[in-house]
Amino acid sequence: MQTLHRVTLSAATLATAIGLALPAGATPVLTNGGFESGLNGWSTADVNGGSFGVQTGTTSPLSGTTVAAPTEGTQAAMSDSAGDPGAHLLWQRFTASGTNVLLKFDLLLKSFWSVPVVPSPDTLDFSGAPNQQARIDILLDSVADDFSVSTTDVLLNLYQTPNGAALPDGYVSFSVDVSSLMTTYAGQSLRLRFAETDNLGEFQMGVDNVRFVDAGKPVPEPASWTLAGLALLGLAATRRRRALAGAAVAACLTGPALADTTPLTLLDPSLQVTTVLGTGVSQPIGMVFIGRNDYLVLEKASGQVKRVLNGTLLPTPVLDLAVNSASERGLLSMALDPQFSANGRVYIFWTESSTGADNPVVLNVPLRGNRVDMFIWDGNALTFGQNIIKLRSLQTDNTTVPGQPTTTANANPQGNHNGGTVRIGPDGKLYIFFGDQGRRGWLQNLVNGPFLVAPFVDDTFGGPSPDDNHLAGVVLRLNTDGTTPPDNPFFGVGASLGGEVGANIQKLYSYGHRNGFGMAFDPLTGYLWLTENADDAYSEINRLVPGMNGGWIQFAGPISRIRDWRTIEATQFGLALQQRRYPPTRASYTPAAAGSRLFMLPGAVYKDPELSARYEIGPSGAAFVDGNGLGPAYNGTFWFGSARAFQAVGANGGSLYRLRLTADRLGVDTSADPRLADKVIDNQFRAQKFEGTETETMVIGRGFGTVTDIQQGPDGSLYVVSLTDNAIYRISAAP
Repeated sequence: MQTLHRVTLSAATLATAIGLALPAGATPVLTNGGFESGLNGWSTADVNGGSFGVQTGTTSPLSGTTVAAPTEGTQAAMSDSAGDPGAHLLWQRFTASGTNVLLKFDLLLKSFWSVPVVPSPDTLDFSGAPNQQARIDILLDSVADDFSVSTTDVLLNLYQTPNGAALPDGYVSFSVDVSSLMTTYAGQSLRLRFAETDNLGEFQMGVDNVRFVDAGKPVPEPASWTLAGLALLGLAATRRRRALAGAAVAACLTGPALADTTPLTLLDPSLQVTTVLGTGVSQPIGMVFIGRNDYLVLEKASGQVKRVLNGTLLPTPVLDLAVNSASERGLLSMALDPQFSANGRVYIFWTESSTGADNPVVLNVPLRGNRVDMFIWDGNALTFGQNIIKLRSLQTDNTTVPGQPTTTANANPQGNHNGGTVRIGPDGKLYIFFGDQGRRGWLQNLVNGPFLVAPFVDDTFGGPSPDDNHLAGVVLRLNTDGTTPPDNPFFGVGASLGGEVGANIQKLYSYGHRNGFGMAFDPLTGYLWLTENADDAYSEINRLVPGMNGGWIQFAGPISRIRDWRTIEATQFGLALQQRRYPPTRASYTPAAAGSRLFMLPGAVYKDPELSARYEIGPSGAAFVDGNGLGPAYNGTFWFGSARAFQAVGANGGSLYRLRLTADRLGVDTSADPRLADKVIDNQFRAQKFEGTETETMVIGRGFGTVTDIQQGPDGSLYVVSLTDNAIYRISAAP
């Protein structure tokens, strides 16, 4: 806890200094208890957004919401924020005296949280577990931590919001007998503290008419000249800040390969599904066609690329890489060079093992073991050509960061959020979707990283700026030789910054992404579409534009839904977001506040997803249908699979989805279901991930397991790769 020194005097000390005698045994004097002189005589302390301010009339100080009028005079003190969580104190020193003393005050509490108040844990920390409470305490004046609730610091708790109880409507008068305390600590300097913390929703604490009363007789207000002197108390106060943090975990595409437990079904009788490869492969994750009846299949955990020629799986792999397959790592994706027929070049995204052999041990990777390499096809095998880029893979955020508070809350080492999809665009450029790796820096819209106090870093390897170890949560656009195209959206910005960080910013096509497995170009417009997984709430289907900021980690889904997003993330499914160093309770309450916290590179633009799902439905491998191979009705449709098999999650797991686009092809056509006019799948009947309500018009198949890739073949059919079924399915027009 960092503490700034203050120069403040108790009421008794200042009264003595200006010649005002306090009678022996009289009740303590509080300055400006009616707040008619603003906050003069009071000190404040704040952590994060908001503060105590002066309430005048029926309007709150910062947010401007309507509140009850002050009970005494025309002004009161009120904690308020403009849309961010935080913790706020209002306090004043006094000298304990008197033998028959009551403390009286009027209190207003107004919560914008939709469920009962949660005053637990018993702390004023806003930055971790859900905590929404107000409390009033008398403390020792020697307390080093203004926000302490320790029993060694707090002499008497006068009030704390009861768990689950409804809050009073308007100002309510309180009277507390503090006689015993005054006798015990007679002559000592103490503090009266009004405190509130909120990280579930806006929370206002109004205070008015604060005074000590002796034997039922109110202490008269001091004369105006005395009040002017005592008002100096408010001029010497300084504010202080503190910080706490934490972490969490998520995983996808993991576990042994098991066939899905619901029958393989297509819901349109004009289509049929057949199995084109059902044996001889283990954890297939991607495929590419190198000829009409000739394709390559990638195996996630073995690191092998196998060839299927005229329907026959050849016995010898064409490439075998030493991969680390922990969690979502492994051999992940392949794309053919635009001039493949002439130069034989292919691009592979894979996770390198640090042992030189395939292994699933999470720590057995280099720091930057996620890599994209170019290989050359000679007609029979693939040989290494050159490295294109190396990206972060080692995730050890359970390690204490130098200069930051020690914590055991961070997750164990992880192997997820690699993204891993590579595609060649219609412009001939190489596009790489790389997940956020649990990083918490500029490209996750945290300019100061995950910590509230300096040093502002991401982890033990640096950050939060996107150096080579923190270039994550992005779509990169590169030339096929690994150089950076000068027409990239942030090329000039990166040039002005220079160095490693500037060079990496030049590579960006978009940023602010979490993680996903599907990336496809619309053959009719050239726009790049992305499937993006949620943590728990608001998975996304995005149409990218150059320079786009996707909003993660400040929120997911449409920005207008931020309150719902943070409610789900903060109260359901274990308070995740991968890293407890930045929990969802630190997210903003309002769209305006969230938008103001985005890290916007010059020229960056935020846009809402074209479609999102309130609870995660796990969108995964994706493709567009180009032409009439499935029939004219399917030309231009967008297909994607599920990142969980049915047996893993039940409900809508293992589904295959088909979307139609609007006439201008800039959005998703939701006209088939009026419930989707808001572009959100609301899963409205159960608070459960993979709940299928409002996806009925989109689901085209079931029982496909975990779909990691979809490719359109030279015959116009769609080929669906199922990791958990150990199979490749062909969807074609029925006879």
